[in-house]
Amino acid sequence: MPPEEGNKPLENSSDQRERVSSPVREHQSGRGPCPPNGSGLSESVREHESGRGPCPPSGSGFRPRCGSTGLKSLGGSVLVHLVLLAGILFWLGPVMRTDVSTGEPTAEVGIALKRQEGEKTYFETGEAERAEAETVAESAVDREAALGESTWSEPTDVLPRSLDALGIGPAASEAVETPSAQQGTKGRPDGAALREKMAEGRARVGIFGAEGEGYKFAFVFDRSSSMDGGRRNALRAAKAQLLAALEGLEQNHQFQIIFYNERPFVFNPTGQAGKLVFATDRNRAMARKFIGSITAAGGTEHEQPLLMALGMRPDVIFFLTDADEPQMTAGQLASIARKAAGITIHTIEFGYGPQQDANNFLVRLARQNGGKHTYIDISRLGR
Repeated sequence: MPPEEGNKPLENSSDQRERVSSPVREHQSGRGPCPPNGSGLSESVREHESGRGPCPPSGSGFRPRCGSTGLKSLGGSVLVHLVLLAGILFWLGPVMRTDVSTGEPTAEVGIALKRQEGEKTYFETGEAERAEAETVAESAVDREAALGESTWSEPTDVLPRSLDALGIGPAASEAVETPSAQQGTKGRPDGAALREKMAEGRARVGIFGAEGEGYKFAFVFDRSSSMDGGRRNALRAAKAQLLAALEGLEQNHQFQIIFYNERPFVFNPTGQAGKLVFATDRNRAMARKFIGSITAAGGTEHEQPLLMALGMRPDVIFFLTDADEPQMTAGQLASIARKAAGITIHTIEFGYGPQQDANNFLVRLARQNGGKHTYIDISRLGR
């Protein structure tokens, strides 16, 4: 006999919880509708879902999504505040401007009257604020106009048009060499005074009448057997001229001595051959001993000692020989001139009697290198 309706057996509590929680879970996960009132969903659960009540206790048979409604409310609040902030910035935008003089943004602050007409809102500023705004605007326009009317000039317009304006051109040189009468000795130095100033400290050296001026000197003397000169002894006369020239040098001057026959003999007081030495007392004393030790002997080779002297780059070279064979060729002379490159070469020629060849290699060597040729009749030496 079936049991009566009033005497229905009680369901197991776990089955009842499962029956109630299943639709609730589907509703919580978004896969089902909200359970009906008879589904066992308590009033406290419905109040929690609608945001009007707290989260139900854990024994209610389901796991509610606590906190989801609070997050929705927080997101909505943030969105509302962002919209309000954007509106404020949009309203202040036209007021912000940049100062023309400083390039920095500025803002005007004042009192405005708000007037509402229906749905439209109007803001009215006072007369003082309007006048000040107009003044600022006019000032900005004036500054822009002034900047626009400024003239551009090339940088070269302020530079001198020529070297003469700097005092180093040809005109300036003429002014130094040819001063005006009003300047006199108190103005710029004339040409002669300028040359004297430049010549200060230079030495003037002479060998048998051929004179050279400078700071550095090289003496290239022939010592071959033909320079003995018999009883006249041409080499001894050459040595005397050389010793006298050394006495005219100061300690700031430099010199070198090369005697040659088939090969060069170079004065070397420092142990560094092929270099000029300063005319100190010690070096000049050693030079006197070196000169005294030289005797006439051997043959003649002119080119090598000349090239050696050119390599020392003196201001002046004194080249003394009796022009004995072999004479220098045109090609050798051209090579010497190229290597000299501004070095003055004086030539002193020893011979017997009057000069026989007025255009020999010694004459051409001196002429090609800005020097002087001197002929010495050794037959008349000592008279």
